[in-house]
Amino acid sequence: MHLPESIRNIKHLGVKKINKNKISPALSKYLENINPTFRKKIIKDYTSLNLKHINPYLINNEISNEFAALIKDDLLENMSYIIELNPGYGLLTRKLLEANVPFIHLYECRTEFYLELQRLEKIFPDRFSISDTDLQNISRMLNLKATSHVFNNPNKYICELFTNVPKRNWEEKSCMQIIGIVIRFSFIRHLILSVIFQTGFMMHGRAIFYLALSPTIWNKLMHHSKKGLITHIMFRTLFNYTVFGTLDRKGFLPWQNIKKSNITENQFFYVVKLEPKPNLLSLFGEKEGVIYFWHFIRQYYHRPTLRLIPSLEKIIPGFGMRLIEKNYNIFTEFGELNTNQIIDIYMELKSWPGFKESAFLPSANIIRKIYDPHVNMQENEVNQL
Repeated sequence: MHLPESIRNIKHLGVKKINKNKISPALSKYLENINPTFRKKIIKDYTSLNLKHINPYLINNEISNEFAALIKDDLLENMSYIIELNPGYGLLTRKLLEANVPFIHLYECRTEFYLELQRLEKIFPDRFSISDTDLQNISRMLNLKATSHVFNNPNKYICELFTNVPKRNWEEKSCMQIIGIVIRFSFIRHLILSVIFQTGFMMHGRAIFYLALSPTIWNKLMHHSKKGLITHIMFRTLFNYTVFGTLDRKGFLPWQNIKKSNITENQFFYVVKLEPKPNLLSLFGEKEGVIYFWHFIRQYYHRPTLRLIPSLEKIIPGFGMRLIEKNYNIFTEFGELNTNQIIDIYMELKSWPGFKESAFLPSANIIRKIYDPHVNMQENEVNQL
């Protein structure tokens, strides 16, 4: 196992830990069924971790076995470069290695977990590597709006993390398979942007995700709510998904403070597979077409009550007649349309005479210039000539 230099001798760091977190009676009772030696380790780490910034980590072998059982058959069908995000003590890592996953690249930034990972390495020598990075914060490492204040060249840094990932065309098999537990909606937003701009996780091709997601996140993606409508539409447009099952939330620490109004939201995780659609580029006309569709959604779904025909008539006069032929009327609002209808209308608009001369493309190109790191990199190279 390739450990970062700063933590190879973690036993001798001599860092004093300050107790911050209390073990609740309910958690203490739950831990009674866990191996005593491991239980002591869990309690010691739990009382010292900064729980505000930590990702959920597995503490229950049975839950780890359930997680592996749900995803392993699908995972074993297509393996290229397998990543596990924030593996914690490596409980799921072990189950996946036992299931004949040949090699796993672990990304873990919490040094408290490294001793257990070192013990795992003795059982599975040369079967996994570890990097001291929190890839769930990839949206901060690769800031699509501006140069990161943390990394002088964020694009270069991400490229170095994925140096050995095979490069594949979008329509081919996935280039990476990524496994993890996600409770931050910012991570999902980054996945959507990474598909649109083919950057981050998607810079070498399509990456498949096997995630344990909180019901809060999954419900936002699935439900046609006014507040998250843009994200909902883009997710349904860009991704195929499969729900494998659920996992008991108690098998993960830290436990969340469960509000009475939210009690069912915090009792389990959905285990889902998210896969960018392989026909995406052919459907929209390469990368630029996906970006333009995203701009279309952003422009008209910030106010779902906008009326369809009057709004699009401003882009191309006369286009409203085509919409009337499709049984829409002047009172139809954008928020009344389903995803397939939205895509159909956009494709009609894109193919309509006058679209290329309309005001839509210049505004879309401005947004692309702001968000697309590849455009920014090309401009920087030109300026340096």
